Amino acid sequence: MNSSPLVDFLAQLAIASGQASVLAAAVWGVCRLLGDHLSARWRCQLWLLVVVRLALPVSLPSPVSLFNLIGAPVRLTGPDAVPFWLPEELAGQFFHVLELPWVGWIWMMVTAILWLRLVVSWLMTLWIRATARPTDSWEVWLLLQECKEVLGLGVPVAILESARVRTPCLLGFLRPRLILPVGLRSELSRNELRLIFLHELAHLQRRDLAMNWLMAAVEILHWFNPLAWLVTRRLREDREEACDACALDARPEDTRAYALTLLKLLERGGASEAEELPALAAGALGDSTEDLAPLVHRIRAISKHRPNGRTWVVGFCTWLALACVGLTDAEPRPASDVPGVVQAERA
Repeated sequence: MNSSPLVDFLAQLAIASGQASVLAAAVWGVCRLLGDHLSARWRCQLWLLVVVRLALPVSLPSPVSLFNLIGAPVRLTGPDAVPFWLPEELAGQFFHVLELPWVGWIWMMVTAILWLRLVVSWLMTLWIRATARPTDSWEVWLLLQECKEVLGLGVPVAILESARVRTPCLLGFLRPRLILPVGLRSELSRNELRLIFLHELAHLQRRDLAMNWLMAAVEILHWFNPLAWLVTRRLREDREEACDACALDARPEDTRAYALTLLKLLERGGASEAEELPALAAGALGDSTEDLAPLVHRIRAISKHRPNGRTWVVGFCTWLALACVGLTDAEPRPASDVPGVVQAERA
């Protein structure tokens, strides 16, 4: 089968997307099964496996791969391969559809539009940073240094104030800036500011700003797969809970105060006419103040938070098992072992 590089790329992209969808279903089932025995930190790591699987161009075959249960890819003579989940006839139709000119053009046009949207989001972060002004409070600056010391962060972080954000947020993974809405300092107590700083610095500690770029790239390349968007959304929601847990580990006595602080930020953000956060930012209320369900779930998790919980054993074992079975590929079989595959090369 001779095909263009674009067709080969789209075929490999579709195969990776299908395999990642199977892994996403497995991760969802494990999260539902383990429930509270799996912390938000480890749920993030499990969803990250799906993101990595979407981003990987190839994967190594393994006898323990999850995809051995479905069926191994058929290796024909030469570079051709039949996708493992399709019979030969459907595989031929699959490649025939990909060879249609309009399929490639649609994928490229939608991808270009999404890349343009990402560039606009990046320019928006630059605009917010450029128009923000440094805070004039030494007390706030010293409080930030105190929070950095608690989390063991040595990365320099500047504090700026802007009228173009509705909630505190973190921008720029190379030169991070903590952006506060104008007037927020006067509305919150020192302890409330400390809890917000701990949450935002937890994003920096977890390298969530760099992860935003990876998730955005995955959404763009796999825009045709709804599960790719659901996985990245779930990862963003779980990482907010993970940052909440990090803040509460440092201040376990402030569980109630932390929940009330989030509600205060929600009330302030909902009444504000400031703009939405760009997609590449990390904010204390997540990506949006419109959908309250994730925030309600976070507050419930905050009320049940137990410092130094021993869920890491369950989390690590689960992560290792899913990494071994989900980031690998099925072992290839020769075409002679697959009924119905015509080996034209032998004729």
